[in-house]
Amino acid sequence: MATTTAADILVRNLQHWGVEIIFGIPGDGINGIIESLRKAKDRIRFIQVRHEEAAALFKAMCARPSNCCCLPPARSNSTSIRRADSP
Repeated sequence: MATTTAADILVRNLQHWGVEIIFGIPGDGINGIIESLRKAKDRIRFIQVRHEEAAALFKAMCARPSNCCCLPPARSNSTSIRRADSP
């Protein structure tokens, strides 16, 4: 029996919102989210970056900004998942 995790619900909501690409950095605090993204890799593409600023830059340059978001690691100077069209 498969259990649904909070990360699964988050990824499902991202799909519902139309997010197609996520730029981010894996970290201990978001391993569950990374696993949920792996399971949904045919619907949401995760692109690993080496620095948070690179994720923010790619997010800003996304061709369809409302369909991208930035996923920071747990301990970070970024405090939340942000949609590309957010300030």
